[in-house]
Amino acid sequence: MTSQELIMRAGDYVLGLMDEADRARAERDMTIDPEFREAVWSLAQRLEVLDRSAPFEPVSDTLWSRIEAATAGTSQQTRLELVQSDMAASGTPLTAPDRHGVLGLRRPMSGFFRGARGTALAATMLAACALGYVVGQASVTARDPEVVVVLLNEEDVPGALVEAYGDDRVRILPLTDFDVPAGKVLEVWTLYDAAVGPVSLGTMSSSREAVLSGPDLPTPRPDQLYEITLEDAPRSPAGRPLGPILVKGLAVSPPR
Repeated sequence: MTSQELIMRAGDYVLGLMDEADRARAERDMTIDPEFREAVWSLAQRLEVLDRSAPFEPVSDTLWSRIEAATAGTSQQTRLELVQSDMAASGTPLTAPDRHGVLGLRRPMSGFFRGARGTALAATMLAACALGYVVGQASVTARDPEVVVVLLNEEDVPGALVEAYGDDRVRILPLTDFDVPAGKVLEVWTLYDAAVGPVSLGTMSSSREAVLSGPDLPTPRPDQLYEITLEDAPRSPAGRPLGPILVKGLAVSPPR
């Protein structure tokens, strides 16, 4: 499964767009596939923050009157037909007709998207998230990083290279084959403020190059600490490093 397919499948689950069979397979895969589990968790967190940030605006009586006037006398449509018509009008590709459960299923974020227009909005947001993910993956390495970090092990042997960008993304290039037993993950941390403590930038299931989207943090700066630890999957439950530190290092600014 490609990265694009992974994020699209995670989005289908988070937004409640799967039928019961697909949902069951997805929940089974989350118990055995750390990358898929991380994609689901990350997307759910991002959409939850987005939902909380939206201000509440009550609907005026005038708007309700306009809606009633516009819908009076129109033929009734099924929920699926309404969704399809809204998606077609917005230019969003229609899902296959055998895709069910577009609304009301028990998903991490399904409660935030109710009604036909809510489902169309959810599909549009999913497409936007997927597009942003692909563009981000392609563009993050095209810009110059703010800082570069060589992470060393206890023997001062380079174990990984980190490039940290100003958009809260980090590119991790392992230089050694870390041993990641079953039930464990590699978790990447940074310390930008001693008063705040270590902040997780994301997890990796193996020693493969990865681009992680961390939380909203200040722009990376020289001498900022970065490290990789071995934690219990899916991530450290304490929000701070609990497992052994595999490699660590201080950031430097690359020549401009």
